[in-house]
Amino acid sequence: MERYPEFTFTCSQAQLLQWVKEDYPVLYSKIKLHAAEGRFIPVGGTWVEMDGNLPSGESFIRQFVLGQRFFEKEFGSKCKVFWLPDTFGYSAQLPQIMRLAGIECFLSQKLSWNLVNTFPHNSFWWQGIDGSTVLAHFPSGDSYAMNGTVSEVIKCAENNKDQGRADISMMLYGYGDGGGGPTEDMLERIDRVKNIDGIPRVKSSTPDIFFAQLAQCHNLCKWVGELYLELHQGTYTTQAQLKTFNRQCEVLLQKCEFLQAFVYANKLKSIVPVRVMQSTQKYWETLLLNQFHDVLPGSSIEIVNVEARQMLSQLKKTLIADISCLQHSIAEFMQASRQGNRQALTRDSYIFNSLCWERQEVVAVPHGTVEMPLQLTAEGQQLLLVRASPMGVTSTQSCSQLLAPDQHARIKVTAGEVVMSNEHLVACFDKVGRLMSLKLQGNAKEAILPSHPGNQFVMFDDVPLYWDAWDVMDYHLQTRCHCKSVHVAAFCKPFP
Repeated sequence: MERYPEFTFTCSQAQLLQWVKEDYPVLYSKIKLHAAEGRFIPVGGTWVEMDGNLPSGESFIRQFVLGQRFFEKEFGSKCKVFWLPDTFGYSAQLPQIMRLAGIECFLSQKLSWNLVNTFPHNSFWWQGIDGSTVLAHFPSGDSYAMNGTVSEVIKCAENNKDQGRADISMMLYGYGDGGGGPTEDMLERIDRVKNIDGIPRVKSSTPDIFFAQLAQCHNLCKWVGELYLELHQGTYTTQAQLKTFNRQCEVLLQKCEFLQAFVYANKLKSIVPVRVMQSTQKYWETLLLNQFHDVLPGSSIEIVNVEARQMLSQLKKTLIADISCLQHSIAEFMQASRQGNRQALTRDSYIFNSLCWERQEVVAVPHGTVEMPLQLTAEGQQLLLVRASPMGVTSTQSCSQLLAPDQHARIKVTAGEVVMSNEHLVACFDKVGRLMSLKLQGNAKEAILPSHPGNQFVMFDDVPLYWDAWDVMDYHLQTRCHCKSVHVAAFCKPFP
């Protein structure tokens, strides 16, 4: 940047800049200096370039909250461009979240990888599920790691699918996949092709300037809903344990923050250990880091998968411990309050509902919570049907309905089938676990065709064209095979 005064460099992902700040403070001071000059340009507005499908809505929001907070604190302003060039598709809820985060524009190029249908636009308006729109651009060079050659410049112009509506396009050059940025050869090449007859005009610019010009283009088309990538569908299931840890940590973080808020709202902070009332930001940073668009989908190298599982496993253990401590402290306080008010002579159990709607569910409580015969689990716990108020804590004495032993499902086992029934349904399974019949009680109408049983164990050949762990080709559906070597199905325990 010191040798090429017209050179501007974009950098996404607050996490990367946070690491530079911590480990290379001298370099970070130079970055901030060039950022003040408008030549080092933070973009994206998120903590990392995350996966665009698998994270929860709350995780998407936290990506922008933590990212925009960092960029505003460190560089004086929030990002206006969401920069996510390499993730495997984009959820339809993103435009709404982007606009609420102060972002008006979106850049990607991954849909150029579609296997069957070519995405029809390079510049367009993207509308989300609530009607929010953002100005989107997919560089017509179909890459974020170009070298600045003449052939690439020509491709950017000829491959523009919106010619006549928008005759401009970004050309992203440098070693973008894996890092490294542009080389001096690339910068020299770019400088030489700026004004050559016979090829499109090239100009060094910034994302903000480009999108301001693009916004002046009229008659841009609109794309409504999800931006679906027709490739890499295998990343929805690859590295399943990593995905399980991610979802568990998302749920646990919501529970932890709910309990912390409950403590603050009810002025119970004095009864809770200080350590479990600290900010959850570090927890979120760990989770959001591991939602990076090659980590969570399972498209990273082995050592990344190993480290990610270790980080999320430890986060899960920490959150479970914090939640247990918070619940115990709250329950002890509520029990003491009830006994102090002479409302209870025996110890009670408490139901925590961290969701914002009333829930009715069966829960397991310690044996002896209710002094009457109840259905028991294999571990000896009592089962209660409870109705818990939203975002609150309720005692089992005030919210439970008793489940007598004869209220659970009835099971009849014969040599060739297993029949399960309750007050609503009658289901019949064969000896290998296939659902052969399903009817409403008192109704003869059959829901299962004899030729199409349910709950079948089916195998498919998985032979992708390209990446073994990332792709599932559509032709795999033609290889459907019913597994005929299943051992006889059996009930492990007669409990829900």
